Amino acid sequence: MRLILTKLFDLFSRYMQKSMFQQVTMINILLLVPLAALFYSNSAAASTATTKPGCQSKCGDLSVPYPFGIGLGTNCSMGLWFDINCNTTFNPPKAFIGTGNLEIISISDEKIRIKNWVAARCYSQTGNITRKNPAWINFTGTPYTFADLNKFTVVGCDDLAIIVGTSGRNFTSGCLSVCLEREDLIDGSCTGIGCCQTPIPKGLKAFSSTLLSIRNHTGVWSFNRCGYAFLGDQDIFKFRTSDFSDEKFQSRTTENVPIVIDWAIGNQSCSEATKSADYACLENSVVLIMTRLVVDTAVIARQDTRAIRI
Repeated sequence: MRLILTKLFDLFSRYMQKSMFQQVTMINILLLVPLAALFYSNSAAASTATTKPGCQSKCGDLSVPYPFGIGLGTNCSMGLWFDINCNTTFNPPKAFIGTGNLEIISISDEKIRIKNWVAARCYSQTGNITRKNPAWINFTGTPYTFADLNKFTVVGCDDLAIIVGTSGRNFTSGCLSVCLEREDLIDGSCTGIGCCQTPIPKGLKAFSSTLLSIRNHTGVWSFNRCGYAFLGDQDIFKFRTSDFSDEKFQSRTTENVPIVIDWAIGNQSCSEATKSADYACLENSVVLIMTRLVVDTAVIARQDTRAIRI
């Protein structure tokens, strides 16, 4: 059974990677769908793993299900942008998207979570900039978009941050966070007093953020020397008044507040695909396109690992 399942996966992968606009006959797909569903249902009780047979299933503590696959160009994934680079120079090993520097925390049926990138701008008592870290991510040309579970967040008492979306959605927004005294701050409140949040639209593929200050923190420097801006899971980040005195706020947020990413095969997620008569969606979220198997090969051919930039 394992050998047959391996052959089915290989057949499906070859179909998905056919040359641009090559058509596949309806009968081949109709044969493949029930067979794949049959073998998955028969093997479900024996194993919950959905990794392509013969391929590495875990990178450190991260389970990697198909259509993702561990290794670059190992034929363990559906295509270039589903390749997972398992970097074993870390202990435990860390997983990254392709050859980029976006570290994966978890993979589910329709979302992945990656470690954050936090913009920061710090000042001296006289208002000179002592540290400046920008943050931007570009998923243009990939099957990934930023989930609307994320919110753009600004932390600081003299800070204005602007977020600009340049792909997927034309989007510009911002947040102003101000306060005069430490006593103004409220734990858990992110309404513009020391912390501000704004939503992002679904489908956003690229963003850049810019941090500005009204008075370069000269009026609040005694308790707030830096401003921060980041995109992250709104359900995870909780503002604390102690954030202002935490010199590790940037690294702590990077580690603990993930960015939520939607992924899809073609133009639909697995749940969306199940609503269409043209799709069959297996339990492990592999989407088989029944009426045609072009599967955006033109997009896959254009994918370039340099498209993710920080």
